[in-house]
Amino acid sequence: MADWNPELYNRFRGYRAEPVEHIFSRLQFSDDEQMIDLGCGPGDNTVELVRRAARGSARGVDSSPAMIEAAGKLRAGLPEELKARLSFEVMDVSKFSGDRDYTLIFSNATIQWLRDHRGIFTRCLKALKPNGRLVAQMPANAIETAKVEMDALVGEAPWRELLAGVQIPFRKDAEPEHYTKMLAEIGYADVDSYYVTFHHPMERPAEVVQWYRSTGLRPFVDALPADRQDEFLAAYTGRLERAYAPPDR
Repeated sequence: MADWNPELYNRFRGYRAEPVEHIFSRLQFSDDEQMIDLGCGPGDNTVELVRRAARGSARGVDSSPAMIEAAGKLRAGLPEELKARLSFEVMDVSKFSGDRDYTLIFSNATIQWLRDHRGIFTRCLKALKPNGRLVAQMPANAIETAKVEMDALVGEAPWRELLAGVQIPFRKDAEPEHYTKMLAEIGYADVDSYYVTFHHPMERPAEVVQWYRSTGLRPFVDALPADRQDEFLAAYTGRLERAYAPPDR
């Protein structure tokens, strides 16, 4: 699969930041936090983490070289004091491990891409210092119109045959209660797993396509021959134009 496109991903930066702002509104930071951002993307959230810990450090990791390159450019423009406490590197997040290294493990919109959630959360617990904290946000939009229409399209001809080998590991049955039970079984204490709905108004269905083009649509589009990609995106746009027709716009 082709690498991530940081510029396209950041096209809706304000909307993508809302879950992180919600998280930060609830988190208490000490001055000397030792933090890691799993799936840091272009690094914006990692920078905000380190800003909130006066003497702390933050390490951002991501499997995408393009995202880490963008994060490195962001870091280069920061004051020297912040740069000294911040680092970025390419890493396969699914293989993350540690041994009481961090006071805070943070992950935004990443773990839903992984298949073994129990495994990654077990390794995160081992990587936390005593009284350390894990904060993970995962989109849960399987029943939203745009996602339902995406799933329907890839199940139809000719896309069904062209995309037969493409699998996205997003779980459709993972309610908050599922994670509350899982994390408690692993050994976490004071688990708080819940939904928050963020409303992201857009002017037209084509903008919704652009939103997903940098995330959920990537595996499908990248798996198609180059001469069929525009056709697929047009078909998806058409489905959304019908699905979002007034009065349900």
